[in-house]
Amino acid sequence: MALVPYEETAGVGLQKFHKPLATFSFASHTIQIRQDWRQLGVAAVVWDAAVVLCTYLEMGAVELRGCSAVELGAGTGLVGIVAALLGECHTLALLGAHVTITDRKVALEFLKSNVQANLPPHIQPNAVVKELTWGQNLGSYSPGEFDLILGADIIYLEETFADLLQTLEHLSSKRSVILLACRIRYERDNNFLAMLERQFTVSKVHYDSEKDVHIYRAQKRNQREDL
Repeated sequence: MALVPYEETAGVGLQKFHKPLATFSFASHTIQIRQDWRQLGVAAVVWDAAVVLCTYLEMGAVELRGCSAVELGAGTGLVGIVAALLGECHTLALLGAHVTITDRKVALEFLKSNVQANLPPHIQPNAVVKELTWGQNLGSYSPGEFDLILGADIIYLEETFADLLQTLEHLSSKRSVILLACRIRYERDNNFLAMLERQFTVSKVHYDSEKDVHIYRAQKRNQREDL
């Protein structure tokens, strides 16, 4: 969860973050995300990386039906909400996606309000808002618990990198897919990707040139690859 503003929020770019509602259309639904810059800062506004990742999911990049997914550092919850909507199953033969939407404790009530406001009642049981502070309360999650791990604009504070890597390692198995959407702002962002590549096979799978957002796909390395 972002707690400090980026330099790019100065001037005109800041205006959209002060709007109390941000409206999007994904998965044949109109989604209205409540924003609260004054109370929670950049943790409570929708960043471009989240929008790009939602668009990528809507393109069918991964199969969400029957999938166990988790969003890290969810903030407003947009990505997790869209994943739950896209994972809705209209046939009894398949299960819908089960999405765990996580952030630090201080942001959970705000996060829950957005999830509850935007998911139809029949989908809400498949979306759980849960506390996760990277590198700390990992015991609340089973190792390798998730098929899909999502993160939008969560690579920004160098002091969180080791904890984020530990969290990705704990939550993923060799079959898990990790999708990270980010804008490369500083050299430290590239440093994180280099750290990630030591434990995971990483490839860039999408780039939105208008928003300058990259999406990286990562999976755990096989032991043979490390030899």
